[in-house]
Amino acid sequence: MNQRKTFYSGLLLAFSLLYVSFHWQPLEFWVLFPLSLFCMTVWSWLLEPYDLKLPSIRLLLSAIGSGILLYSFFAFGKWFVLITGLPLLSDLESLFTLVKPTEPIHYLWLFFIVIPGEEWFWRGFIVKRLTNHLSVNKAAVYGTTLYAGAHLATGSLLLVLAALLAGLAWSFLYVRSKSIWVPILSHLIFDLFLLVLFPLI
Repeated sequence: MNQRKTFYSGLLLAFSLLYVSFHWQPLEFWVLFPLSLFCMTVWSWLLEPYDLKLPSIRLLLSAIGSGILLYSFFAFGKWFVLITGLPLLSDLESLFTLVKPTEPIHYLWLFFIVIPGEEWFWRGFIVKRLTNHLSVNKAAVYGTTLYAGAHLATGSLLLVLAALLAGLAWSFLYVRSKSIWVPILSHLIFDLFLLVLFPLI
């Protein structure tokens, strides 16, 4: 299969798996979603080579800082919804009810399969493939648009917006650092704050 076919086949795989995980749900979410990300990870590993060299301390610190900054931005967003009375709180609560881990095994799947898998696939496969044909900035923007678009399958406008904002940060971290470990660490820190240390719901 050539690069164009594997790129579009990968997108079809991702859109389909997200739809099954969030919308169809023949099994519970915390079975389907990690399994989906595992499949997407294997796809990206088989089709795209990686430079696995660890980044510099400076880049690791920027990853940690960006994760905390992203969490702060989302916390501000929740505060803004509360003080303005925008009718988004019930959507936010139902979204958190679905995606928040509730069992110890869910946290293991989140931090060892889901988060790394999203970055391996969306940044390490999709964005990386786009850089073969576009400038790094355009690749980051287009890749993020596809990442957010895939989340339309979830039926949650808030999740699409969250994927757009956070995905843009992680895509730019990836193309600027040229290291998949930087967006993975940023994503891990973000979710650690969002879902474990200081959950917004």
